[in-house]
Amino acid sequence: MTKRFKRWLFCSAVVIFLILSYVIILYAQGYKYSFFENKFFKTGAIYLKVNTDADVYLNDKLLGDTSFFNNSYRIEGLLPGKYAIKIRKNYYSTWQKQVTVDEGFVSEFSKIFLMPKDGDNVEKLEDEVKLIFVSPSPIPTSSSTVQPVEPFIIKKGVLSAIGEDSSEEDRNKPEIIAENVKGYVLSKNKNKLAWWTANELWVIWLNDASYQPYHKKGDKELITRFSTSIKKVVWFRDEDHLIIDSGLSTHSTSTQGGEQGRTTSPGQAGYKILEIDTRGGINIVEV
Repeated sequence: MTKRFKRWLFCSAVVIFLILSYVIILYAQGYKYSFFENKFFKTGAIYLKVNTDADVYLNDKLLGDTSFFNNSYRIEGLLPGKYAIKIRKNYYSTWQKQVTVDEGFVSEFSKIFLMPKDGDNVEKLEDEVKLIFVSPSPIPTSSSTVQPVEPFIIKKGVLSAIGEDSSEEDRNKPEIIAENVKGYVLSKNKNKLAWWTANELWVIWLNDASYQPYHKKGDKELITRFSTSIKKVVWFRDEDHLIIDSGLSTHSTSTQGGEQGRTTSPGQAGYKILEIDTRGGINIVEV
């Protein structure tokens, strides 16, 4: 082995060592190489928290189940992009979204509800929903004869905000929030206000949101549209889910050939529980 070859071998080893050290440092700092983009990206993560234990899927691949202590799950080391997330549990509704992961950030979904679809828990849920709608105080609507609760009022279909400390002059010039409004409902902690038109459901944030999805005070968002008319809306359990009464109930019927179909019955309560987090689509569960 010549002296020149030894020098070349030593230099090559040093170069390889430096390259590997650089790659290891990048990976240790949360970077990952994308062969599609042909460069390094700082990875992101997805954090999930569910109201019950459940299985977590990423792009239809089972990753595992939520933690025993707080029913949460964290998916790390994800390159920027969109991922299909699904949370499943036997005899419960399925929660799924197309989640966008940004470079160096964690996408959090900490208000996930799975609703029972079979067993004794279904009756408990139905009783809970019915009890919520039997309210001693009526929900303000455009046709209500009851004095509306301040600081909001509906007059001729126009929903307006009146400051609690406003002067008499300011009360005569309320801030218009929306038009063609049928009714509204204030969340328990008065951080959000939901209102509905004939078939649209909206939410306005009355205070800054301290968790994802982040919203500033005054932000308005169209949550969803329905093909049927909205009869009534009530907040469900927290400030992140609503129950919609469409006045139409959906039930199974037998069709020719023994196949099962779905029909709607007007006049009967058709309740839908939905989330107001519109990232990647919203989950709606019929009760």
